[in-house]
Amino acid sequence: MIMTAAKRNLAILYGIGGLSDVGRHAILVALEEPTIETIKVITTFPEELDKPNWECGCIGGHTNPFKDPKNAARLEMVEIDSWKKPHEDLLTQHFEEVDAVVSCMGHRQPGRKYPELIEKGLIAHDGNRQVIQAMLHAKVDRAVVISSIAVNGDKSWPHFATGIMRFLFRTLNRKARKDLEAMEKIYVESSLDYLFVRPVGISEDAVPVGQYFLQDPG
Repeated sequence: MIMTAAKRNLAILYGIGGLSDVGRHAILVALEEPTIETIKVITTFPEELDKPNWECGCIGGHTNPFKDPKNAARLEMVEIDSWKKPHEDLLTQHFEEVDAVVSCMGHRQPGRKYPELIEKGLIAHDGNRQVIQAMLHAKVDRAVVISSIAVNGDKSWPHFATGIMRFLFRTLNRKARKDLEAMEKIYVESSLDYLFVRPVGISEDAVPVGQYFLQDPG
């Protein structure tokens, strides 16, 4: 008897700039996986999907996957106006149908390039606190969370960007570091099955290389 792979449902949350841009790419990766039946995209910035440049080196740029008819049945957009407001009931409602959550709301370098982040505030901790509570209420226990290479991991990986980010986190971006550290802390203290992913080389000329390294907690 031929066994067929079980269908899965995902929720993907993304913000704007830096680490948050990974979330837009996560949507495309999920669409490439035939066993993923539905993808709920939860964001404050749905218009970011319309931009051809997703601040990456991906050849050919990108188009909004929601505007591709072949994806229509698998995608659902849920817009959040502000993560400083309570949305746990709404999140719980949407998480009840998913098997895992991919959270990409963090940011490393808010500043003049993203004035919205100065106005709306950093949301890695505030947003993920609500995500965790909603996951527990909806009985979803698997989370993949985007964080930074310069937060909490061990120092054995000699990538030059790690030292740069540690310097920035000690000087210009202290608030961003504290926000990401607080976010990681609440996942560690939760009962969830979580994985922190720390992307490296995120820039407009960086082409994905498909490599990864494992870090022990630092």
